[in-house]
Amino acid sequence: MDRTIVLTGATSGIGAAAALLLADRAGRLVVHGPQPAAEVADLLARLRKAGRSEVHYVRADFGELAAVGELATSIGRLTDRVDVLVNNAGRPGPPRRRLSHDGNEVTLQTNYLAAVVLTERLAPSLRAAGGRVVHVASATHASATLELDDLNLDRHPYSPTIAYSRSKLAMVAHALWLAGRSAGAIPGIVSISPGVISTSLLHAMYGIGGAPVQHGARNVVQAALAGDVVSGQYLDDGRVTLPSATARDARFQRELAERTRNLLDPSEGDTTVRSGHAG
Repeated sequence: MDRTIVLTGATSGIGAAAALLLADRAGRLVVHGPQPAAEVADLLARLRKAGRSEVHYVRADFGELAAVGELATSIGRLTDRVDVLVNNAGRPGPPRRRLSHDGNEVTLQTNYLAAVVLTERLAPSLRAAGGRVVHVASATHASATLELDDLNLDRHPYSPTIAYSRSKLAMVAHALWLAGRSAGAIPGIVSISPGVISTSLLHAMYGIGGAPVQHGARNVVQAALAGDVVSGQYLDDGRVTLPSATARDARFQRELAERTRNLLDPSEGDTTVRSGHAG
């Protein structure tokens, strides 16, 4: 009960449901969202009533990488150890290709690049706790192709589902890459598909139904806290599963890491890649 858990994308959908489950399983629960605190006051009140955790809310718009760095700084003011970081924040692909404030395709930045930066920035706090990182990805990664010389979809035909599945493939590959180089970087990292869950994100792109958000939340909590979860695993709807062949390809992982560095600000990207090679 003295553990500190950081959960991004915690103000709606699977994230909000997972936050409610985690509120009684941590000494300190740090939840993130893009909204001003006043707009999520009801959720924060529910979290504080749901368990014994000391609940903190931190706001950041992942459309700006500088805001991700500021988020990490804010978390650092709250705690010097992070037992679990759940990179759950995500967005659907917009109807038309859009660029972020930093010039990246917005789906890639929100779902993938922001998670890379936050993981790296919190790495010292994760090491201090012997902590774990969970990348919340998607089974759609298995159908994606990711041209490493066109991460921002400058040339590839754009669609919301293509942008989304590519970002999730990048997450799974990044988790596997870091797991293979975790000495000196982070103690453990896994990626998951929480299942086909009925969320606004799912409906925005696929127009289908799914399981309740509580189902996906239980899978997130399992990945975050279960003792039998091993670094480098990919869990699909709670079951250990092989991720796509592309995600498992070591050469793809290495080149993705290098291309990622080139997209990020040098002060973020260089340290991200170097941390993966530590040890």
